[in-house]
Amino acid sequence: MFKRSTNLIAAAGVVVTLAAHAADAAIPCADGKRYYDLARKAGAQQDFEKATEWLNKSVGACDSYAAWHLMGTAFQRERKLKESLHAYEQAVVHAGTQDEAAVSLARYGQVLALNGQRFEALATLDRAIERHSNPPSWMRENARQLDHSLVDTPISSDSIKRSLSSQEFGLLSTDRLASSGLAGGDEEKTRVRIPINYKLDSTELDTLTSENIAELGKVLASETFDGRAFTLVGHTDVRGSWQHNMNLSERRAEAARDELIQQFPTLAGRLRVEGAGEAKPKYRGETLPEADHRLNRRLEVLVD
Repeated sequence: MFKRSTNLIAAAGVVVTLAAHAADAAIPCADGKRYYDLARKAGAQQDFEKATEWLNKSVGACDSYAAWHLMGTAFQRERKLKESLHAYEQAVVHAGTQDEAAVSLARYGQVLALNGQRFEALATLDRAIERHSNPPSWMRENARQLDHSLVDTPISSDSIKRSLSSQEFGLLSTDRLASSGLAGGDEEKTRVRIPINYKLDSTELDTLTSENIAELGKVLASETFDGRAFTLVGHTDVRGSWQHNMNLSERRAEAARDELIQQFPTLAGRLRVEGAGEAKPKYRGETLPEADHRLNRRLEVLVD
């Protein structure tokens, strides 16, 4: 899994030079700026160990978004993934703008993918894309490749739990995102975007993702979410009339609800359904590859 995730990230063109990751944000003190500049020079010479030493001195002199973000990149290049995650997390916290925070959040997602946590990585990249005013192409391409890599892969209940935990208590929690200017409105509800897709113009789950609904049910019916309610939102691809797709998406959510209750009776009365039709496709356009249309025909779960 590690090798495959690494190849996905490399293929998207995001394992680049340290200088290319360097942030232009101001450093709030002279010593911090001096150490930061030394770190960039070390990175240009591919000496990432020395770069992280200078960056630790920089944030020791004065915390800054630029230094934390660059430190995340230096650790990523050294394959010190735990340290890289911590640095990018600090960058999100210290970001001066929503776009800065979104970029560091996306880099955090890349490291999760390198660590084999592709499902959690996709949730993180999706959130970063939603919050960036003009998401760069590398961000969208990373998310798209991860999305396609996951659609044919069984998702475990443990992966779903980890993703939900990060949204309720970790870096993706509303409180953490709000401190960085990344949170806002109903879109910040904890949600699950697992590969549960449908056959064309049908409420029947496609064979490659039908087993994932059982893994979802295990989590929703667990003690962790005892007594909590959920909204199942059905989606369609962009083909067909607006009204047809709206009705179809609601029927898809109802079919998923019925399947979940059949397998996990304790969920009865706790599942609400909505149809979004073609209003919120993950991938836009009428002439998309069929693989992208398939990903638009999906189920989304919100924790109420």
